[in-house]
Amino acid sequence: MIQDPEIVKPSTLTSSYLLTGKTMIPSFLKHTSLICQFELKRFFATRKGLLYMITFAFIWYLILFYPIRFSSDFLGQQQNTPEGNSFFQFIGFGSLLNWRIPELGVYWHFSLVIFPLLTVVTSADQTCSDRNRGTLRFVCLRVSRGSLFFGRFSGIMLTQAILILASLLSTVALIAFRDTTLLPVAFNSASAIFLSLVIALLPFTAMMAALSATVQSARQATSWAILIWTFLAWIISIFSAYLPALNSLKLLIPGYQISNLSQLAEWQTLQLAYIPLLQTIILLSIGRWIIHRQSL
Repeated sequence: MIQDPEIVKPSTLTSSYLLTGKTMIPSFLKHTSLICQFELKRFFATRKGLLYMITFAFIWYLILFYPIRFSSDFLGQQQNTPEGNSFFQFIGFGSLLNWRIPELGVYWHFSLVIFPLLTVVTSADQTCSDRNRGTLRFVCLRVSRGSLFFGRFSGIMLTQAILILASLLSTVALIAFRDTTLLPVAFNSASAIFLSLVIALLPFTAMMAALSATVQSARQATSWAILIWTFLAWIISIFSAYLPALNSLKLLIPGYQISNLSQLAEWQTLQLAYIPLLQTIILLSIGRWIIHRQSL
């Protein structure tokens, strides 16, 4: 019987690593990187991914050329008004006046709402559909479950980072069209926004990775994500009214810090970066535990 040279038994693989004195970390990182690259290709080279990009480009075009484009003159006038008399302070958006470039301030507020929602939708199907079809078990014959889990998480995060970068560059181009002398300030503020947004999206992607490893479809994962946002926040709010110490449990809800982030500007937005990073570590640990014990 001829054995396929590409198929290596786990015992053989383990013994070879022990004999050579190597660890399995390089193999884990290599497989994770390959799965991450495959996720990028699947998003940017498939019909479903192209449809999503066209929809995103159309929505972003409307946001860019209407609220962001026409915000510069109006916000510039409001910045010259006495403190406390601004229209934006009256409606609760006084933090827009803290941005040196109005377009980026409006971009920041829109992106804090749009990108988390898009992340929940696009990252809901990380492993559930493959597991439901039975293809996940064949993938796990070549790579470990951990490599698959973290590889797909990394691929989705890279995809979101590319979309954020593209939208930011289009906003910076709009600023340069208005005044080229603002480019140094624009790139500095855009760098802060990019880093803050990527960090803010980490727990959302990690939450969907954990849910996708649990449920049977992307629709169920999205429904559970909405329940986590609403029901869990409601329960914690009720119990914290009687026991204020329980109010700290809100830190476990992805996006808890977004309302506070909207009040910060430029590099100040990184002051709350520890919250999404802590949430991401917890959620990824839960997701890894689930996928290692879930039947394929």
